[in-house]
Amino acid sequence: MERKNQPRLNYRSFLIPGPQVELGLYVGAANAMTDIGASSYQQQASMFDVYSRGMSPSVAVYTRYKPNERLGLRANLSASMIRGNDRWSPEIEVVNRGKSFTNNIYELALVGEYYLPKGFKKPKQDFRFNWLDFYVFAGAAGFYHDPMVFGPIIDEYDRKLLESDDVVKNFQFAIPMGLGLKWNIASEWTIGLDFNFRYTFFDYLDGFRRPYSDRNDFYFTTGISIGYIFENNSRNTNRMITRKVFSGKGNKTPPIRN
Repeated sequence: MERKNQPRLNYRSFLIPGPQVELGLYVGAANAMTDIGASSYQQQASMFDVYSRGMSPSVAVYTRYKPNERLGLRANLSASMIRGNDRWSPEIEVVNRGKSFTNNIYELALVGEYYLPKGFKKPKQDFRFNWLDFYVFAGAAGFYHDPMVFGPIIDEYDRKLLESDDVVKNFQFAIPMGLGLKWNIASEWTIGLDFNFRYTFFDYLDGFRRPYSDRNDFYFTTGISIGYIFENNSRNTNRMITRKVFSGKGNKTPPIRN
């Protein structure tokens, strides 16, 4: 007798899944590393000059295509806000400079993902409990931004920049890169967490620049994602196959497909 309700997933399907298409929402926080808010008057901000007060909202929608268990391709459409303030600096000269800025960034990005291989010491147990994926990614992004800078005019160099019409290029390019993890729930839902750093090619993300500036401005986001896998195709070699052990006279047993 054939079993009517065949399981949709077997061990091989879990270890070597077929192509997947996922659609999701990302919510997190954005921050920036710029000249404004640096810890030294004659120095640009670094990773050590990231302030919790500067964290601002970031949201995105994304779609992900995974042709196999190791690779993924993800497209993001995001909106983020970044801001900075000299008052956050521990250096009194920077505080007295009195500069601050806000900037809204609208970004379209395409990144490739590489998923770290899993080790299954006990497949029957790991099959049920090992749904966590770790991955690294990198790609290309284009974004539109329009910084607004506030504060007194420091010197003639600062005045010329503020009065110039061609200093700020609203459309810019960046290289997004980072790492993340993704947890699969009930085969169709995912919850993720990632850190996404953007390497830019200009030094005017904060609308402010000094003569000593020798490094570009950068920004990054950290957040969580919720996705739904609306297409999950099994490979032909993974599908469960049944056949009649005893066939009637004249009936041929269908061949087993590997």
